[in-house]
Amino acid sequence: MLTCPSCGARVDDGALVCPRCHAQLDVTRRISLSEASWCPGCGALVAPGETTCPKCGTRVAPERPARRERDLDLPDIADDEDGTGRTGVMTRIESAIPPADDDAGRAAARDRIPRPRVFALAALLAVVVVGGATLLITHPWDPAATRTRASEPADTTYSGFPGTVETLSGQDAGSGSDDGSTGDDQPATPLEAISSAYERLGQLAERVDESEDALRALVTGVVESDADEGLSGARSVSIDVSNLISSSSTLSDDDGAYAEELEHLVTLANWLRNRCDALTAAWGEAAGADDATSVADSVSSTLAGASDYRALFERNYDDWAPTAEDAS
Repeated sequence: MLTCPSCGARVDDGALVCPRCHAQLDVTRRISLSEASWCPGCGALVAPGETTCPKCGTRVAPERPARRERDLDLPDIADDEDGTGRTGVMTRIESAIPPADDDAGRAAARDRIPRPRVFALAALLAVVVVGGATLLITHPWDPAATRTRASEPADTTYSGFPGTVETLSGQDAGSGSDDGSTGDDQPATPLEAISSAYERLGQLAERVDESEDALRALVTGVVESDADEGLSGARSVSIDVSNLISSSSTLSDDDGAYAEELEHLVTLANWLRNRCDALTAAWGEAAGADDATSVADSVSSTLAGASDYRALFERNYDDWAPTAEDAS
């Protein structure tokens, strides 16, 4: 039995025409074996594109797609000098990690340890920055930065001194400068400076005597005066005596030639200053009372506490006057 290639009907062997579809059965077809396939059921040859076997009608499996090929960049096998091809040639592999001896890459420049000159430059910059900040904070180029002397006028009205003080006499030697000059072009000699301070001390002692006499007259009712004004004057004298003591400590004794005169001057000034303290306290008692005569006993007691200093000053002031003949 044959199978009609057109309709698949079973036809008797030797039939030239299919009794069902009247297809010619005596035509021979030429099929390329390279493109043909065989039926898995009967082994008959199946034309390309057919899905069923023309002989047994078995369904034929579709062709598998062609296998993809990878395009590899493989090296060509070169011939040796003797004409024979070498095998086992490995493909060059490019690494993302630079070699250790590659000094031209960016990674190599970043990975290298800083050189000594880099450390030296960093140290120099640190010194410049720190030194500049120190200079900026301390201002050593300002001449007035480390000056401890008072250079601005001060209103001392509320401190017991009338008016404005330009400079403190205790800042200067002699009568007005650091070099011991008296204000003239020629500097004062050590004896002249000590003598000037001695005369100034006598004038301050007279002011203290006048202030004490005025206080006694006030508390005894002999005269009427402003106790607050008297207290201000006593404080003013006390400040002047303190300044004189400070300035005396800066006077020169001419390498010991006038050491004794200078010592006497400071001793007299301290005795007078003790009288000033008692005088200021006594004036304070009178100024704080509604009636100054009511504190007469207290004021007299306060002044009597400094009577010994007054006696010592008056007894030794004339005897301790500095003279050129006393210089040794």
